[in-house]
Amino acid sequence: MPLPAESKTTAKLDASPPRSGGDASNMGAAGASSLPDSAQLWQNLFEATLDAMLVVDDAGYYLAANPAACALLELPQQALIGRRLADFLPLPTEFEAVWQEFLAAGQRRGEHELRLDNGTVKTVEFAATANVHPNHHLWSLRDISARVKLEAERQQAETERNTLSRQLEQWVISSSEKLEITQAKLRSQQQRIDSILNSLECVVWSVNPTTLETIYVNAAATDLYGHPPEAFLADASLWFNCIHPDDYPLLMADIEALHHQGKIDREYRIFRADGSLRWVRGQARLVRDGAGNPLRFDGTTLDISDRKRAEFALQDHQATQQAILEAIPDLMMRIDETGDILNLISGGEIQLYGPIAPDRRQSVYASFPKQLADQRMRYVRLALATNTQQRYEHTLEIDGQLRHEESRVVPISQTEVLVIVRDITERKQAEVTQAELNQKLKVLNAELNRLATVDGLTEIANRRSFDQALDLEWQRARRQQKFLSLVLCDIDYFKPYNDNYGHLAGDDCLRQVAQVLSNVVNRPGDLVARYGGEEFVLLLPDTARDGAIEVVEKIQAAIAQCPLPHDYSEVSSNLTLSFGLVCHCPSVKEHSPRELIHQADLALYAAKAQGRNRYVVGESFP
Repeated sequence: MPLPAESKTTAKLDASPPRSGGDASNMGAAGASSLPDSAQLWQNLFEATLDAMLVVDDAGYYLAANPAACALLELPQQALIGRRLADFLPLPTEFEAVWQEFLAAGQRRGEHELRLDNGTVKTVEFAATANVHPNHHLWSLRDISARVKLEAERQQAETERNTLSRQLEQWVISSSEKLEITQAKLRSQQQRIDSILNSLECVVWSVNPTTLETIYVNAAATDLYGHPPEAFLADASLWFNCIHPDDYPLLMADIEALHHQGKIDREYRIFRADGSLRWVRGQARLVRDGAGNPLRFDGTTLDISDRKRAEFALQDHQATQQAILEAIPDLMMRIDETGDILNLISGGEIQLYGPIAPDRRQSVYASFPKQLADQRMRYVRLALATNTQQRYEHTLEIDGQLRHEESRVVPISQTEVLVIVRDITERKQAEVTQAELNQKLKVLNAELNRLATVDGLTEIANRRSFDQALDLEWQRARRQQKFLSLVLCDIDYFKPYNDNYGHLAGDDCLRQVAQVLSNVVNRPGDLVARYGGEEFVLLLPDTARDGAIEVVEKIQAAIAQCPLPHDYSEVSSNLTLSFGLVCHCPSVKEHSPRELIHQADLALYAAKAQGRNRYVVGESFP
């Protein structure tokens, strides 16, 4: 870019202001001749400093640059002098306004990016001072690209660590963050939790990490151990008295390790109250308080006796099969290139299709079905042609039974091969059995996954499933810069409803409300979940504020048409809902959706405070 005549200068830093009307070379010469004694010291400091130092004129053109500046901008000094500050900024169109603000302010510092001629982008920390000499402005730059990159990597590592920490939360350990203040509400919620836990087939328990006294155990303990929950609450040693003596040291070592590792997973044996043996899988984790002190051990114990019996049966079957294969001699025959069996070297307990004379030539077509004989001769010729061992399997019917055999064809001369036949019927049957067991395990795992993500009462997504979906949708909205809407809704006056109509009616009410929400919020990608108690949550990805309001209004209309009378409500004779709605497009710096939930909760609280049976749109947040 050409410079105005008054902006041109040499790379030499002048100590006095340029005179108007002269050219750059005259100005430089004049400045050099009139330098004070301190000018050389200033020049030496300018050249030797490790930070990039640049002197620019009133128009923003470089008049002088030290070696550190040349290294930072990756240009020699002669190529740098005469360039403009705006040439290296990402947004040159905004330069003029920023430059004038700087000249007016006199000083400025901060961070910005430099875009070099070779395309490289660097992040620098700058400090600028106007008029260090008349019409000369000093610009100091320091490369902080590595520090910025390190900070970004640290934040990414922190995000990944937090994500991994949330995923490790066991599905059976669910702590309510929204406990109600009143004792009646607490009892109601505890009854619902007990109902859910008691419906599980696995034993859910909590014990004191120091005394190992039982804090809680659900009703499934009776089915698995033969002892009622009250027995475990009364006797801390009962758990350990049930453990098989051979497994007891392993469990004690696990308990000791639990204090350090934070979780355990062990399969072991127990004795029920009636003396019968059961295999169980125990999983536990250490729960700490806010100060990091051990609070309790929470865990589950699942009866896996059926699975272990299947595993042992399969192991026995495989061992028996292996013993049979090792004990029964293989059938070995020498066969020539024409298909004649020269002799039967050995033969054991393999059942033959037909008689084979051990010492007389006999064609394979006389001893085996034609299809099997053709297959055998094909591999005989292939082994002789390639001089390599061939291996294949075949099936034949003998005395009405299907038999599987494995044949290996080994060339022993240019015209003869050794055919080794092994009965593999047992192995094939074991493979079928294994496939069937694998299918059963696949079905069982699918059911366990469903129990972990679906609310047992309403059959919609549970809190754990919602937390996972919220994290995923938040990150997606953050990457794609799209809106994410969150709606918290609460059944108005549900406690009077539950107290007067009964808990069964209350449960049915929750199911009907869940059904209405699911019918309205049916777009792929949307999620309806039970948040806790009578509170539900709607997750609406790629949905702006008006779209979320439309969904809420549809729900209000659907609830109004649903036959759910509520004579104990203070706002309506029918059941109503209150909604808290918030819509946000997360920035790249927002790593957690915690504030989104908080704003939705505040909006729900405002809806209740304003009289219920309404929705309130939460405030936007930065």
